Amino acid sequence: MVSDDVENALDFDATSKCIMQKGLAPAVGDIVGIRLNLNLIKSRGVPVQTVHAGNRSDGYKRNRCLYNGVAIAYQKAVTLENAYFNVSQKGREDVALRAVSKFPLASVDGALMDVAPDFSGLEISLNPKRVRLFCDSENCPIRFAERATIYANRIYVRCRIEYYTEDAAPAKVGTSTCSIAF
Repeated sequence: MVSDDVENALDFDATSKCIMQKGLAPAVGDIVGIRLNLNLIKSRGVPVQTVHAGNRSDGYKRNRCLYNGVAIAYQKAVTLENAYFNVSQKGREDVALRAVSKFPLASVDGALMDVAPDFSGLEISLNPKRVRLFCDSENCPIRFAERATIYANRIYVRCRIEYYTEDAAPAKVGTSTCSIAF
């Protein structure tokens, strides 16, 4: 469901209007990639999640983001089951070094749920200029959560949660500084 503020913001963005006119909608249980739409938050001040179609591969379970999938919908908040937190390390490095200002470089990937947003649980986020993976408030990197609600630039995770270990985390790319606590 798209709220009025999200719908109004989408009406001012040509790309979003084209995508919405296709009438695509993910079904409950579909594997999707969720990312914050940076154009809309920058231009309209409204946080909107772009929903990207998944593919038949399970690469998203191994840090292969789904943000490259076709954009199929927009939502204010999205809840996923069996969510993986994926970041392109090359993209993150480019943003951290200010080689580029913004572009899709990360997504929360998992099975779409049709439930009311739940903002309970552990709050995590990603600031690519500061950390190289999605992290909790102690900068401990999160790999997986059984349930995740994505809203604005925050994610609320619950049930079973898995952290990365230093040995299992995606390799850091480049020379930018970043703070991660393993």
